[in-house]
Amino acid sequence: MNLSATAYLDVRHINKRFGDFWALRDVSLSIEPGEFVCFLGPSGCGKTTLLRIIAGLERQDGGTIIQKGRDITGLPPSQRDFGIVFQSYALFPNLTVRHNVGYGLQGKAWTRDNRQARVDELLELVGLSASAHQYPAQLSGGMQQRVALARALATSPGLLLLDEPLSALDARVRAHLRTELRQLHQRLGVTTIMVTHDQEEALSLADRIVVMNQGGIEQVGTPQAIYQQPTSAFVADFVGKTNPLQAQWVAPGRFNWHGLELSCDQTPTTPLGGTVTLSLRPEDIVLHDSAQPSLGGDNRCAAQVQDMEFLGAFCRVSMHIPHNGQTLVADVLTSQALRMGLNREQPLSIDLPAQRLRVFGPAAGVA
Repeated sequence: MNLSATAYLDVRHINKRFGDFWALRDVSLSIEPGEFVCFLGPSGCGKTTLLRIIAGLERQDGGTIIQKGRDITGLPPSQRDFGIVFQSYALFPNLTVRHNVGYGLQGKAWTRDNRQARVDELLELVGLSASAHQYPAQLSGGMQQRVALARALATSPGLLLLDEPLSALDARVRAHLRTELRQLHQRLGVTTIMVTHDQEEALSLADRIVVMNQGGIEQVGTPQAIYQQPTSAFVADFVGKTNPLQAQWVAPGRFNWHGLELSCDQTPTTPLGGTVTLSLRPEDIVLHDSAQPSLGGDNRCAAQVQDMEFLGAFCRVSMHIPHNGQTLVADVLTSQALRMGLNREQPLSIDLPAQRLRVFGPAAGVA
């Protein structure tokens, strides 16, 4: 992997083993100043281990870490420039909000007046000025998260590390705090790394996403690139939902999907005649009323509605393909579903747009 000459943080060829288990294998990554980067992946993929190695809380077996041109590979956490928020928040239950936030402001540089002014500034920043004299047990989960965030920012670190800080919150609070966290990052501009297994969290917060799997990096890119241009079947399935279609590459631009020939703009790396996985997002499937002609469509075929799941703004429609006995899932706006009068057993014609099909080969199951 090419590393950036302007990077704030360079992670180079990091390896980590726990006994016979490889938690990380030759991981390299560059993070630019002011970026918000999310490490995204399933449990056990190595994302938290990588974060802890960057913080110095875990010792790597090989590789180097460069922060702002300084080799911090062997330094203890106390000599690294970062603030960290843990999943549990790790607040001191016997200290007030004010004293929790100001806990790290020690030494000659922090007189009593300076420390008080800094804590007041941070409490204002996270909207907790009125709660300064309360204790953690008196706060909601969302408020505790803000206290932990303010404490991590107290010393104005160059790097902010977030270890699944929103995972313990309910969905509504989590969505609200995602917005607040993004706005806070935009105001402060501090380089931030966040570990999460929640794809929606990563897509909404990150400037770039690092998708990890089995101790390695599968893909690095903007949220749009990760979602719209996945480079592996794993990424396509883990980030969002997809329809994996096992097919045979029969000619340039042509694939046989269990007897149904599909066109696709991509060229696979597998030899002609080999098996591949075609991937299509549910929202990219185009539904037509059965009264429309079946000819002239883009990869058009007949389908029959099997089931419908109402999900608020959209409906998830499971469809049977009579031609080859396969099943597809499409997401359609609820308003469209109502206009079409969609119901179980309803016959349809559908398009599988060639420009939206992604090709991964050889054929492989998705996680």
